[in-house]
Amino acid sequence: MLAWLHFLSNNFSPPLPYHDAHKLRLDTSYNSTSALDIVMSMYREPPSHITDTFALLTSLPSIGPKSPRLILYTKDPAANLTLLQQQTNATRVLQLPNLGREGHTYLHHIISSWDDLAAQTFFLQASIHNHREFAARVTDYYTPETGMLSLGFSGQSCECNNCGDRFGWQDRSGIVEQTWKEVFNQTCGEQRMLLSYKGQFVASAARIRANEKAMYDKLRDALEEPNSWAHEQEYLQGRPDSLNAPYFGYTLERLWSVIMQCSEERIATLCPTLLSGQRRGGSKEDCQCLDP
Repeated sequence: MLAWLHFLSNNFSPPLPYHDAHKLRLDTSYNSTSALDIVMSMYREPPSHITDTFALLTSLPSIGPKSPRLILYTKDPAANLTLLQQQTNATRVLQLPNLGREGHTYLHHIISSWDDLAAQTFFLQASIHNHREFAARVTDYYTPETGMLSLGFSGQSCECNNCGDRFGWQDRSGIVEQTWKEVFNQTCGEQRMLLSYKGQFVASAARIRANEKAMYDKLRDALEEPNSWAHEQEYLQGRPDSLNAPYFGYTLERLWSVIMQCSEERIATLCPTLLSGQRRGGSKEDCQCLDP
């Protein structure tokens, strides 16, 4: 009965009024040379995974006409970059050390392409999660005004100063609060915030560049530096960790919505599950934050 009531609430209730307690910051002075980039993080997945995802996205009328650039990062030390470019027809293929999971790749792209970011960027892993539902979510919600759209499952939120989830992840270090304060320039206290999952999302350059570049540098350093706080026992408290699979990578995965100023509880309430599709009477804004 409770599950049925939750389904009815998510799919048939009138929309909650939109309210944002934080003044949105956007870098409106930046001019992009590319309308859309598709950035993919790869290890040793078959190149067909790359080409299938790119073909799927460019087949959509909201994406294909933008002629997106495909930018592929591989963390396979034995990768043949020339062959990979031939197999995927990527605009660029670059090699990175096998560190930090997909979050490290995304941070590297943001930092290294700071003055060449597309107006919007899809950040994806080579093997996307929930392939069928992923396609439906992009079709149903991606728009030219998308500022931040998570393409993982939805509905999870937590108290900012005591953040954890039902999957066993827990922020015991205060990094969630610290990141919130750096993004919004204020403390968060017990305010509930949206979590993002699966390491796949779309973000606008206006939102990415609204933060200081130094913030992304610090996050990348935490992942790749062996002596950083993210690899010390004070933070780990006995949890498994390595440079190529850091525990902090799971935290970063959940923080992208906060980093992109899209952590509103309304999304956890209004956004349907991946399996549910669109909510009856819903809107494009149910699952994302739009740029004005």
